Amino acid sequence: MLARSIAISTRAAARTRIGVAGHRINTGGRLHRLLRPSTFSIYLLPFSTTTSNNDSTIPPSTPAPNHIQPLTDKEVYSLLNLKDFTKDEITSKLSLLSDSDEITPISIKSYLNNDLANKQIGRPEESTDLIVHRIHTTLNQNGSLHLPTVSTHYHTKSSSLDLKALAPITTSMLLVGSCVGMITPIMPYIVSNLSLSTQEFGYVISAFGLAKLIGNIPSAILVERHGRKPYLVYSLLAVGAGTAGIGFAGGLEELIACRLAIGFGVASLSTAATLSITDMSTNNNRASTMAPVMAAFAAGTALGPAVGGMLADSVGLEVTFSLVGGAFLANSVLNGVFLSETQSRRGEGSRFVDDINDSEEIETVADAFKNAVGQWKPLMQNPQVRNAIILNSCYWISLAGSQMTLLPLLLTNPEGFAMTAGSLGKVYAAMSAVQVVGSQPLAALTDRIGKRPIIVAGSGLVGASILALTQCTTIETAAAALGMWSVGGVFLSTAPIAYVSDLVEESERAQAIALLRTMGDVGLLLGATCTGALADLTSIEGAMGFSGGFLCTATLWYAIRSSLLKNKEN
Repeated sequence: MLARSIAISTRAAARTRIGVAGHRINTGGRLHRLLRPSTFSIYLLPFSTTTSNNDSTIPPSTPAPNHIQPLTDKEVYSLLNLKDFTKDEITSKLSLLSDSDEITPISIKSYLNNDLANKQIGRPEESTDLIVHRIHTTLNQNGSLHLPTVSTHYHTKSSSLDLKALAPITTSMLLVGSCVGMITPIMPYIVSNLSLSTQEFGYVISAFGLAKLIGNIPSAILVERHGRKPYLVYSLLAVGAGTAGIGFAGGLEELIACRLAIGFGVASLSTAATLSITDMSTNNNRASTMAPVMAAFAAGTALGPAVGGMLADSVGLEVTFSLVGGAFLANSVLNGVFLSETQSRRGEGSRFVDDINDSEEIETVADAFKNAVGQWKPLMQNPQVRNAIILNSCYWISLAGSQMTLLPLLLTNPEGFAMTAGSLGKVYAAMSAVQVVGSQPLAALTDRIGKRPIIVAGSGLVGASILALTQCTTIETAAAALGMWSVGGVFLSTAPIAYVSDLVEESERAQAIALLRTMGDVGLLLGATCTGALADLTSIEGAMGFSGGFLCTATLWYAIRSSLLKNKEN
């Protein structure tokens, strides 16, 4: 008998152990089933219950060797503590698990006992021998444990897209984009029906930005605490209610209240969706992983305006907004059924190797808020992060003023292009179609040549397009300017978030993205309000030109600062 002696304690009286030769010794599975306590606990979160990952009082039976569960890719990356995911880094980390370029159970166990001696590895109920067996089985899936072969395999995997994992959230964002697109061409007619000025319309757009600004930090805290999936479900309820309410708004105050509800919902939705994507990606494929999701959203916004315009023309504004609100509700139900949680629990995924003393206690919201804001100061001390956040804020000042506030008014102005709801829907559909077609190739280009040059190119192209649009007098020339604008928007759809995500540790990523979004929402709030007021004082074309010139100036500043910083690093 090759199995080691087993020490039976009160905590593991019913446990199944694995001997050194892989033999299973059953110590009372039936007793285990009778004595094991319930593992279900309820978080103090409305709408949601979850299974606690801290309950390891009586562990489940260990699987037989022929049913060993291999490590996921994220668990391998955690085991190797990968940061940059370069081929050299992967080879260097794997060499710690090898002996003369061959990975063996003995060399794996030596790595666990020496290099990871002060870490918790895997789930608490798993023995070291079982973990070694899991690692060995995983690395040998291609039939070779030769170091160069394994290194090449994981470098390729870390650079590839997992389309199967992306499919549910991509489909969800397609539906969300369709709902958003439906209301885009009919918002100017709400303004007309309520007799709002350009400045007042700016207030409506700003209300959305204000709600996102307030909601970003709590959203980041709650999404980190409770997981991504709940907020991919319940946020759509707030968005749907706010959207349906717009159709029945009788004045500026009610319209602003509806936009506030939508903003709070979008803050949670965007935070949860972004973190879900970063959970599924690495530095090698982050922009490419985000691209299908963004392309799906863009495809939805390409389809939605045409549908929304036709609905508004046929059934009226109130019914159209009610139908779109109901569509958000239906999408919420679908997300609850089909989406999976991507956040790693302790001992699994990206937390396969974790600190032994890592606290699992739930903070109060006040403490979590204080700690979250406390992370922003060191993040802003990183000049690369700081410069990217400043440029992103300037981009949203320009975008909120030009595209969100002035563009629909410019295109529907009876003294200008005089477009109907249906025609305006086609314009937005065409802009979104450019994003659909260009997102994946440009995302691959971003991963290949770097995020920083793409950010500069995208911002410069958008700024130049806004300036060009102010000089257009025909629909054909306006279409060309809007096409350039769309291409620049594709550049910026994934690059800023991917760039900031690459610059920080995983533990800082939620707050880094929250900081990026929050400062962007400050820009949205300022841009919509100030540009609307400027348009009332001057003209729509004059305010539009100011937005384009402002973004071009900010882009030039960022390019110079980035170049100086790069030279300093070299």
